[in-house]
Amino acid sequence: MGKNDYIGGGIFVALGVFIWAMTFQFPGLDKGHPGPSLFPQVLGTLFIFFGSLVIYNGWKTKKVKEESSPGEEIPLNYFNPILVIILIAAFIALANKLGFIISGVAILFTLMTKLRVSLLKRSIVSVALVCFVFLIFSKLLRVPLPIGLLGW
Repeated sequence: MGKNDYIGGGIFVALGVFIWAMTFQFPGLDKGHPGPSLFPQVLGTLFIFFGSLVIYNGWKTKKVKEESSPGEEIPLNYFNPILVIILIAAFIALANKLGFIISGVAILFTLMTKLRVSLLKRSIVSVALVCFVFLIFSKLLRVPLPIGLLGW
């Protein structure tokens, strides 16, 4: 996967640099308060960091492959990425009706079921993570999230 890792990682690094460059056009705030450029700069930094990690892992994997004998190729699995795309579309379609919490728990639960996580772990993690994200965005950042069925 070395070549694909180089390409994918390079795209993310380039996108991170582009995001960073675009943030210099944003207006600043007085007294050193973070302005509208803070969040895109954090995202750009994360893109650069994780893109670099992907490139490094591709380089490391290629180095290991060269040392080992050529083996059989792993068949491509298209089901997982298609499942993620379908679940994201389902979340977008159902979030207003069911609400953020119910939709988020259902999607995380489904993904963890596909990953064969035990029932207890996937139940606890999906509920806890969605509630944590809901509290951070809804209460702390005051982002209006759809309540859905829980709003009665």
